[in-house]
Amino acid sequence: MAADPFTIRIFVADGDPEGVRLVDRMNWTGVGVVFPREQWAAARQRAELGRTGVYVLVGYKEGDKDLPTLYIGEGDVVRDRIESHFQKKDFWTQGYVFVTSNSGLNKAHISCDNEYWPTCADEYWPTLRCLIC
Repeated sequence: MAADPFTIRIFVADGDPEGVRLVDRMNWTGVGVVFPREQWAAARQRAELGRTGVYVLVGYKEGDKDLPTLYIGEGDVVRDRIESHFQKKDFWTQGYVFVTSNSGLNKAHISCDNEYWPTCADEYWPTLRCLIC
């Protein structure tokens, strides 16, 4: 069974297609913010990161270049959580943040036991697969 077609828009915030990007899906109230670690200083200035949401940090741990390591987290203000990881977690090279465009999420909407995050991501954030895969 084929999925319904949809349109994804990508806004290149600083003119660099490898830099900070905002991604949205037509008829969806979510917004994805995609950024490389080295662009965190620019990404952290985005208003979207002041909202409640989920994030995925992706990279490779030293000595394990076969499979990427994913760190999936949540936050009332995702900027604060990612800032902490920027200071303490060195493995990640790419960040993906998902919030709503209308601030319609709160902590209760995004809370999920860590072992169930892949299921939650599949159910609530279908665009996640498009950005990471």
